[in-house]
Amino acid sequence: MTLYITGALLVFGLSLQSFLKDTTTPKTDRTSWLVILVATVLWPIVLPSIIRKKLLKTSPAVPLETQWS
Repeated sequence: MTLYITGALLVFGLSLQSFLKDTTTPKTDRTSWLVILVATVLWPIVLPSIIRKKLLKTSPAVPLETQWS
């Protein structure tokens, strides 16, 4: 149970941080809050996607041709 709550809090925090940084969406939009809620509940599916996107964003872009040389 502790693992589930920890993962849910992590996903909620990451989703909320991204939502608050987004200037294009009004903070009163109920659909956006619903997405954050669903992501928090379904964190075992959502968390790997969030981690993958964050890792791809922070890693330097290396062309595939030079990556294996």
